[in-house]
Formats: sequence, structure tokens, C-alpha cells
Amino acid sequence: MNIAIKNNFLEKDLINYLFNHFKQLPHYYGHKSDDKDKGNSFYSTNLNVQDYLYNFLCCKIAKMFKYDIKILRMYINIQHCFMDGEFHQDDGDSTVLLMITPTLKSKSGCFEIKEYNKVLKTIPFIQNKLIIFPASWYHRGCAPVEKNIPRITLAFKTERI
Repeated sequence: MNIAIKNNFLEKDLINYLFNHFKQLPHYYGHKSDDKDKGNSFYSTNLNVQDYLYNFLCCKIAKMFKYDIKILRMYINIQHCFMDGEFHQDDGDSTVLLMITPTLKSKSGCFEIKEYNKVLKTIPFIQNKLIIFPASWYHRGCAPVEKNIPRITLAFKTERI
């Protein structure tokens, strides 16, 4: 599997609703990219895949795959200035990442991934961009440079069934 990118994944009203909803949702400081307790902490909140809205999003995600998948879990990450993530691998087979925050400045909040764990690819943070990639590839989310706009992403961990 390679990286797949889909722009404008959700309709405009829904992505804007999610941005406002996730800013209001309780989120918890102390999440780190790497389980070995390296790197900066940022905010995270696990989401219930049985919730109607979140289940709808899971169904839309599942349609993106050419095979059946199971959503292992979904959550949001919220990063502010200086909260860069560390390169890490994920659990599951594939990770799906949706950029929620309105489009950030050039080089702000980028997503970085090492394709085949070798070549670094930088993907700009553009609202409503969906990225699907192998969970085993090293990747990280860079902090935004804007001081008053959080970088919010919605992540889905998936397993092939």
C-alpha cells in the first residue's frame, strides 16, 4: 500500500462543524507520539465509534478502501505552537488522517511521513485533506506556527479483515 490523498473529503459545512465541535470537546494534555515517553506532549481525545456522527465518518472512511476494514479506534489530536510530534509508527494496518483545522500557512502544521521508511514526504496542512497510509511507516505531525489556531486532526486506526 502507498499513500492515498483525497482533497475535500467532506462537504464544507460538515468539516467546519467538526472544527468547531472538536475545539469545544474536552481534550486531555499529555499525549505523546511515541509510547516510549519521548518528545513533546499535546492534547488528545478518544472518540466513540458508536456515536452516530462518528459512526457516519467511520462508514465514509471504510468506503475508501478496496477491501473490508475494521476501525480499531478513532481520536483527535490537538497541537499548538511548539507541540511537534515525534516520528513514530501506529498500531493496526492503515492509518487514516483527516485535517480538520482551517488551512494553515505554508510550512505550518505539516504532516511528514517517511515513505517505505526512507524518503521523507511533507504534506501541507490543508483543511479537509484525507491521508491514508500504512501504519508501519514512520510519520509525525508538526506544530502550527500560528499562535492562536490549534492544529486539529482526526485519526482512524484500521485493520484489514
